[in-house]
Amino acid sequence: MSANKGTKGATLEKDPTTSVSLESRPSHSFSDGEQMPPQRQSITARLNSIKISETVKLRAKIAISVVLFASLFLFGKVDLSKSVDVALKANPWYLLVAVALFLGSTFLNAHRWKLLASAVDLHQPLLKMVQFCFVGIFFNLFLPSTVGGDFSRCYYLSKGTGKYSHAFYSVLADRTIGIAVLFLFASVGILCGPGGDTLPLQLKLPILLGTVGLFSVLPFLPTLALRLLGPGNWITKQLNNSPAAVYWHNKKLMAIAIGLSVIMQIVIVMCHVAIGLALGLTDIPLWYYFVFYPSVAVLGFITPSFNGIGIREWAYTYFLTLAGVDRAPALTYAIIWLSLTTLASLVGGLVYLLGHFKMPKAEKDQITTS
Repeated sequence: MSANKGTKGATLEKDPTTSVSLESRPSHSFSDGEQMPPQRQSITARLNSIKISETVKLRAKIAISVVLFASLFLFGKVDLSKSVDVALKANPWYLLVAVALFLGSTFLNAHRWKLLASAVDLHQPLLKMVQFCFVGIFFNLFLPSTVGGDFSRCYYLSKGTGKYSHAFYSVLADRTIGIAVLFLFASVGILCGPGGDTLPLQLKLPILLGTVGLFSVLPFLPTLALRLLGPGNWITKQLNNSPAAVYWHNKKLMAIAIGLSVIMQIVIVMCHVAIGLALGLTDIPLWYYFVFYPSVAVLGFITPSFNGIGIREWAYTYFLTLAGVDRAPALTYAIIWLSLTTLASLVGGLVYLLGHFKMPKAEKDQITTS
């Protein structure tokens, strides 16, 4: 009987309709040039194998902007004829003030960036930095995102020096300080404004948490990277041993840069106030401008869209209707702001054409696809 059991067990082990022993399973090793069958590839591997061209990305961002903008009329119940009527009745003098303030803010931005660039041994006259900023604004309009303008600024600042990484650090520091001050302004408006407690929690909480995160982490980032990632980590080396380290060591420089950012944001807020006065929106409290403008700016920066178009119009309309403004003038306000940014881009285009800033085609293509 024991012999029969052994025979039966051996039969079951070889029967393909039952179980197959580990030793009898077919094995196959894949050479470097051979791909694993799709059914055995991980989901991550499949996703990584999908490549989306820059043209498709650009079309997707344009489509998002178009859909968001069109949805204002389809779902936002905005009457375009009323918005046009509000625009025609706008006070032109206040609009001229808004234009002057908006274009003037670029000079403050250029001065801040000049200080940050000089700290990494890239020295240019202020007027040249102003030109670089305007050309960057021009690239922002015609490239898929605001990053396009940043790459152009890096290119022109480092041209002929071989210090592209130094320029990159200066632009990154310039961007980071600007965003940090935007969050700070919004938080101050929420906490100190007489009506800040009436704003929705889902609006206040991300802004307050973002502000706390930025100002509690950024000043100690090199030390945190050293402790958490170790001295051999690439990020740790970039923060502690690269030219960017100067931004943590030079406290005076950072204090001046933050001070210039505060002044610049006040100028931009006054620009928003001038637009409101031009449209007769006199009931919007001053503190509220310090809340909704930074919030809209951050949304336009982080949301996939073509130069923030669509998301900014939705955001301006949303925030202004919270303040009791009708949808038609709220949309007009958003369109005027879009017109200001477009005007600055056109000025940048003139600077680009008249200032001999044309890039070689190969380098331009590299910036576009970055």
